Amino acid sequence: MATPPERKWIGPFRVLGLLGSGATGHVFLGEDPSLDRKVAIKILKSDFKYDSELRNRFLREARNMARLSHPGVVSVHAVGDEEGLPYMVMEYLQGTDLLTTLERQGALPYSKVVSIFIDVTEGLWNAYAEGIVHRDVKPANIFLAAESRAKIGDFGLARALELDANLTADGVVIGTPDYLAPEVISGVKATVESDVYALGCSMFHALAGHPPYRFLHEDITGQEVLSRHIKAPVPMLDNRQIPRALRKLIYDMMNKKPGARPSYDRILDALRRAMRPKDYNSRAMPAFSPGRTAASSKTAATPILAPEGTGGAGRAEEDDLELPVAWLLALGVLGSAAILTLAYFLLR
Repeated sequence: MATPPERKWIGPFRVLGLLGSGATGHVFLGEDPSLDRKVAIKILKSDFKYDSELRNRFLREARNMARLSHPGVVSVHAVGDEEGLPYMVMEYLQGTDLLTTLERQGALPYSKVVSIFIDVTEGLWNAYAEGIVHRDVKPANIFLAAESRAKIGDFGLARALELDANLTADGVVIGTPDYLAPEVISGVKATVESDVYALGCSMFHALAGHPPYRFLHEDITGQEVLSRHIKAPVPMLDNRQIPRALRKLIYDMMNKKPGARPSYDRILDALRRAMRPKDYNSRAMPAFSPGRTAASSKTAATPILAPEGTGGAGRAEEDDLELPVAWLLALGVLGSAAILTLAYFLLR
C-alpha cells in the first residue's frame, strides 16, 4: 500500500500533519483558512485512484454523513476531489476514541458508560430517522469529545470500504469481528437491528473491559469469534455493581433474533433510567424524538423499559416528579391515620 504523500493542501484546506492511516485511506490534521479552525481530512489512498466503484462509494457515504446534524454525530463540513482522489472534511476532535480508552484503562464505571452511550444512541437514532444505517458501530468509531460527551463517526464508510479491500478468495472478511451481528455474518444486509446488536456489544466491552465473545487476553482467531456470535449463548455481565436493569438491556440488545432487539427509543429510555440522580441533574438532556423509530413494531418489551409509545422524550420531566420512598411511606401512614380517625367518629 502507498505511504502517505507529502501534502501541503487538500482542496482549499491546509495540511498540518498525518493523524493516521487505514486500509483504504489516510486521515490528516488540517486547517480551514476561511474559518480559522482545525479539521480532520480523510482521503482515499492513491492505490484506489482508478477503482471507480470504490471512489463512488466513498463519496456516497461521505455525503450521507454530511446530511447529519446532531451533537452525537461527528460533523462533516465538506466533500471534494483532489487529483482524482475523493476526500471529506470532518470536525477535529481533540479527545480519543473509546477503544483506545478501554485499552488504556480497562472497564469503565457504569455511570460513565451510560453517559457515553446516551450520546451515541441519540446520534444513531438521528441517523436512522434520516434513513441511514451505520453498519460499523464499534468502540473505535465512538469518539470522546470535550465535557465528557461522545460522538459516533464513520457511518458505514470504513466497513463499506474494507469489505472491498479485505475480502479473501473465500469471501471471508478480515478485520475485527467482535461487534458483528449473527445475521450480518451469515450474509444478510446490515440493518438498524444489526446496529443495535453492535451497540450492545460495544456497551458490553466498555463495562467488562473485553468484547462479549472474546475474553481478556484470550488468543483466538477471528473465525472463532464469528462462530461464537452465531452459536454461543448470549453472555450476561456478571458485575453486581452494574444495575441489573442495565445488564438486562445489553443482553436484549445482543439477542440472536434481530426482531427481538429493543428499538432506539427504548434503549434511550432504559439508559436514562440507569443514570444516577447526580449524573442526570448535571447533564443537559435535550428532548429528542425523531419522526420514526427503529423497528418499533417488532421489538421485545422488557421490565425496565417504558410502556409502548412513551419513548425516551419527556423522561426528564417525569423523573423530576418522582418522590423519595420515605416520603411515599410517610404519606401512606398519614393517609391511613386519617381514614381510621374518620371511621372512629362516624361509628360513635
